[in-house]
Amino acid sequence: MYVTVKPDIPREARQVYHIKNVSIYAGYSLNMAKIDTSRTEGEYYKGYYIIDRAKRYKPSLFEETLKFHPGDVYNRTNHNLTLSRLTNLDLFKFVKNRFAINYDTDSAYLDAYYYLTPLTKKALAAEVTTMTRSNNLNGSVISVKWRNRNTFRKGEQVTFSAYAGSDVQFSGALKGYNAVRYGAEVNLGIPRFLVPFKKIKSRGGYMPRTNIILGYDMLSRTKLYTLNSFRFAYGYLWKENVRKQHELYPISVTYVQPRNVTAAYHVLIAQDTLLAQAIQRQFILGSTYQYNYNQLAGGLQPDNAYYFNGLVDISGNIAGLITGANVKAGKEVTINGVPFSQYIKFEIDARYYRRLGLHSTWANRAIVGVGVPYGNSVQLPFVKQFFIGGNNSLRGFRSRSVGPGTYKFPSPVDFLPDETGDIKLELNTEMRFRINGPLYGALFIEGGNIWLWNDSTYTHKPGGKFTSKFLSQLAVDAGAGLRFDITLFVIRFDVGFPLRKPWEQNPWVMNQIHMLDGNWRKENIVYNLGIGYPF
Repeated sequence: MYVTVKPDIPREARQVYHIKNVSIYAGYSLNMAKIDTSRTEGEYYKGYYIIDRAKRYKPSLFEETLKFHPGDVYNRTNHNLTLSRLTNLDLFKFVKNRFAINYDTDSAYLDAYYYLTPLTKKALAAEVTTMTRSNNLNGSVISVKWRNRNTFRKGEQVTFSAYAGSDVQFSGALKGYNAVRYGAEVNLGIPRFLVPFKKIKSRGGYMPRTNIILGYDMLSRTKLYTLNSFRFAYGYLWKENVRKQHELYPISVTYVQPRNVTAAYHVLIAQDTLLAQAIQRQFILGSTYQYNYNQLAGGLQPDNAYYFNGLVDISGNIAGLITGANVKAGKEVTINGVPFSQYIKFEIDARYYRRLGLHSTWANRAIVGVGVPYGNSVQLPFVKQFFIGGNNSLRGFRSRSVGPGTYKFPSPVDFLPDETGDIKLELNTEMRFRINGPLYGALFIEGGNIWLWNDSTYTHKPGGKFTSKFLSQLAVDAGAGLRFDITLFVIRFDVGFPLRKPWEQNPWVMNQIHMLDGNWRKENIVYNLGIGYPF
């Protein structure tokens, strides 16, 4: 194949153009007439003419955002990147631009004009949401969010949000153990990397964001306990492109304080000592990094699509190094009487989607999580541990009712499903197909389990430690489901049942399946109602 330029192409189109003048109209209204010649009314800053009569923005904001500088060679890539960066600042309702040939010089120059229509500076929004959680609780949340855009005139956004909600379960092991939640958060978002003693220039079409977060959450579980949680985080969020996103929080501090622990919960602790972890006071002093890659982002649906999310979470390393904490040797270190957690945690969520025809998809997911407690901890803190089972996990088992390992709670009559672990492996595969119109069906099979890093000397759960025999300890289930997909949201109903129970002497239980037996259905069939796809 030969590619050539048509001989009758205009002379202007053969030129390599440079940028001459860049004019930015920061308070542009769609009803205004063009005032391209009014640069004398604006401010000249590092090669830019900024027309901002109301002085809404500091000129350095545009110098950091625009990818075009006077003297640069025009190219389509930087043109698109500039528009994208201006848009995702979330400061402007409309972003327009145009280029005009500059006839004041003999060379090929373009003048660039950007017309920016500001959004309302302050906004208040309220939202009522209903949801189903992975632990089979159904609930609703009322949330209020107040936002102040461009707080310090360089694109900063202060957001205050508050919420209140409740979760209930009408049947199952958590019936009667309702949860009430409320909390508030203040977030200062700064559209640049705010790093001490260093200035980092961002690339790509997305402005980075430095987040400073201060939050409070309260969780009250009826008949059990109340938890107060205070958190502070300082970190960065940035995108390489629409599919790749990074989150780095070098400072993340959480303090958990229990209150109103009931006598009924103390009875449960006597049967399972690890339940005491849920009501321990503790400090989590750490850092987190998360990377997300999603081929389905941006509206594209290729025949083969991949999704990957990786998380690294560390806590207490510096404090442990300084204090020499070693709880196994009897040296537990506290901060004002509260022990700090020391661990390193990795988690990978990988998915593969294969489109089969116009309305069918084969979806697959693998989750691998490893948490290594050491020094001042023998287990991950309760809020950081893994669990398995539920309507977004193994749908043939109730939430948090599987594992760890081959361990089984000794008193099923009083069983409160709250089993957690330091290590997790989960594998899911699901065939999705269209039945008629917005009604879709699904067939699925899944397997997985959780394990503990340390043995029963510290955990008091025989069979819960991770060993080389982990594959023979997987729980397996299968099932089918219906989905009502109207594009805006998906209502999902799944029915699952176990094929393998690792705690049984003969774990494979397929020969025990009796769909017509009411007692078997009551003990084994799990109904899952959810919003959205499980993965």
